[in-house]
Amino acid sequence: MRAAMGRAGWSLGPVATFARPVLARRASLDAFQAGHPNRSRLKDLRRRTKRLSETGLLRLDSATGGAALAAAVENFLALERAGWKGEAGTAMACRPPHAALARALFAEGAGPVTARADSLTLDGRPIAISLALVGSGTATLLKTAYDEGLRAQAPGLVLEAEIVRACHETRFADRLDSATLAGSALESLYPEREILAEVIAVPPGADRPSLERRIRLARFEQRAREAAKTALRRR
Repeated sequence: MRAAMGRAGWSLGPVATFARPVLARRASLDAFQAGHPNRSRLKDLRRRTKRLSETGLLRLDSATGGAALAAAVENFLALERAGWKGEAGTAMACRPPHAALARALFAEGAGPVTARADSLTLDGRPIAISLALVGSGTATLLKTAYDEGLRAQAPGLVLEAEIVRACHETRFADRLDSATLAGSALESLYPEREILAEVIAVPPGADRPSLERRIRLARFEQRAREAAKTALRRR
């Protein structure tokens, strides 16, 4: 795409690059755990899983279609809205068009890309939900929400560990893509990295600021977003 845009006269420039956590499925879960570079993280996740299971029946429910998938999407929308994103008005359920997008995107389909929902439940109640799209052997984990009342037990990370387990046991994908930005907690669980870049593209003949100025503005916006996120977390 970059080469084609270059031939067409577009001006391109990178704003920032970062390493996204990804995971290539091993021959078995044991092989994955044995070769993991952060054994202490795996031990911590086992401890958190045990603490959660001591409070009730903990299980992973996976859905790829039908009523189960639709119900998981609705549970995700409710769980996300119940947390800080709901308070900030940025949860998908806060805006009808965004909720409709979630229902349409993570729906059963017959194409080359399929939807998947993984729900970690405690006594039947969803405490963490992940919504993913699976295609060409890669499961891209696009959205995750968890019960913030259980933050100390890290149900979101426990869910991610269970997805890793399911990936090795059921082989629903050859590769997991965290779909996260820099600084994700999944950096300690997913051992591989993929370099991604945010790029500014200016079409030929456009009456717009220069590429260099647009890149500077984009970098300023990025720093401002990170500062706002940090302030919100502290609040």
